[in-house]
Amino acid sequence: MSTLIIDVPPEIYKRLEAEARKVGKAPEILTLEFIETALKAREAASSQTARELLQASGRVRPLSPALRRKIIPGVTLDEVRRAVSRAAGPSLSEIILTQRGPKP
Repeated sequence: MSTLIIDVPPEIYKRLEAEARKVGKAPEILTLEFIETALKAREAASSQTARELLQASGRVRPLSPALRRKIIPGVTLDEVRRAVSRAAGPSLSEIILTQRGPKP
């Protein structure tokens, strides 16, 4: 097993000790569990698509019924992007940002 030495501010170490006592583990064991959990979470997040991450964070919602009615059957997103890129004016991203308005 490898050894890792880190400097921990006293207030964080006190919190770690308190949590370790609460769950009946040594601070070192609890720290190892925290590191393992954090690494697994990062690995899982890196395998997710941007859309999945946005959905999980609540930043992507289903289309409203009004927007669903505007979808033209058989037209793909790539076709829309090509058409918009050939048209004069703002990009699709700029249009979306304008419609969203300023961030709260």
